[in-house]
Amino acid sequence: MRFRALNSKDFQIYTAGNFFAMNGIWINRVIIGWLGWELTGLASIVGLLSFLIFAPTVIASPFFGVIIDRVNLKKFAIITQSIIASTAFALLILYYFNLLAILNLCLIALVIGITTSADRSTRMTLVPRIVEKDNIANAIAVHGINFNSARLIGPALGGILIDTVGFNLTIFINFLFFLCMPVALIMVNIRKREGKTQKKKNIFYEFLDGAKFAYNQPVILKACILTALFSFCVRGAIEILPAIAGGIYNQSAQGLGQMLAGAGAGALVAALYIASQRSNDPEKGVPLRVYVSSILGFLALILLGYSNLLAIPYIDSWYFALFAVFMIGFSMTINGIDLQAVVQLELDDVYRGRVMSLWVVLVIGVAAFSAILMGLFADLVGIGTTLMFFSVLGFILFTIMLVFDNKKN
Repeated sequence: MRFRALNSKDFQIYTAGNFFAMNGIWINRVIIGWLGWELTGLASIVGLLSFLIFAPTVIASPFFGVIIDRVNLKKFAIITQSIIASTAFALLILYYFNLLAILNLCLIALVIGITTSADRSTRMTLVPRIVEKDNIANAIAVHGINFNSARLIGPALGGILIDTVGFNLTIFINFLFFLCMPVALIMVNIRKREGKTQKKKNIFYEFLDGAKFAYNQPVILKACILTALFSFCVRGAIEILPAIAGGIYNQSAQGLGQMLAGAGAGALVAALYIASQRSNDPEKGVPLRVYVSSILGFLALILLGYSNLLAIPYIDSWYFALFAVFMIGFSMTINGIDLQAVVQLELDDVYRGRVMSLWVVLVIGVAAFSAILMGLFADLVGIGTTLMFFSVLGFILFTIMLVFDNKKN
């Protein structure tokens, strides 16, 4: 397996710092969720805290995309990561002195949500400016391995630490994890922004300019359409896994944990696979495996919704459900990493922040909207029928897109 991007010392330092930061983000979600539950005993408050962490990404990412294209990227990244670390330290002080209440916990969750929304677009803009251009796709794959490894390690580590050493030490360890990233960024060199410097306009018009640029680039437009389609029809299912685990398979929280681990395992396998393959891909265009993985994702939705009806001797249907979630995690990551690489390779630095912030909205925002719709449909017609509907819808939209694409060519 070839990780050519890691030949760069700067990218090695960045990747090491990012490994701890990514695990810190997942540990932090466990900490905040459990604290919310302990303070109130209300599932709605736990949901509110999750909303405060994720909602700013949809709302603020376009704004931060414009800012990233205007400012010194390295300094902005250091400031963003320092704020995230500071919120963990503030949480430690509040908890240690028994000052933590649900209102200030919500405020901390909101600050983390806003800063991580800036961080997502920043990381996607930063990575291509650390490595050589020939290694951008490989660097994105390595970055994906980092992220998906944290999906497996972070939540488990957070739960183990809380159970064994308590909240005080867990929050402090998490603070140290977050601190690694700004320290690493100080040590990293990034190349100067390439491309013509544009005249600064109103922030809204600058974002529209970036969206217009993406729309007028056929390869970027195709990648964005595929991203939105897959997020709407498949990614939303991951957000309603608690309802799927309990509503279809009568599983407890342990079963939900197995599903989340299964999705994380599929994602990690996909990231490792892409890292070994990207150097063999054509420089531009959407790789064939994106189309194949999309179809696998649609099929996995059907298996997830109806594997409880399978009656195969000596094989528990639960294992089919876990396999289905594994395939969803696998297909999500193939699409996510490959389509991000497709977009990145079409960009110069002038538009990178704005276009990648738009891509983040398509990945996270569309999936969040899909999860709401899936939840509403599931209450009305059942979870299995809902997953079947979104799978069939995905096949139909996917086929229409391919037909139109072939006509253009």
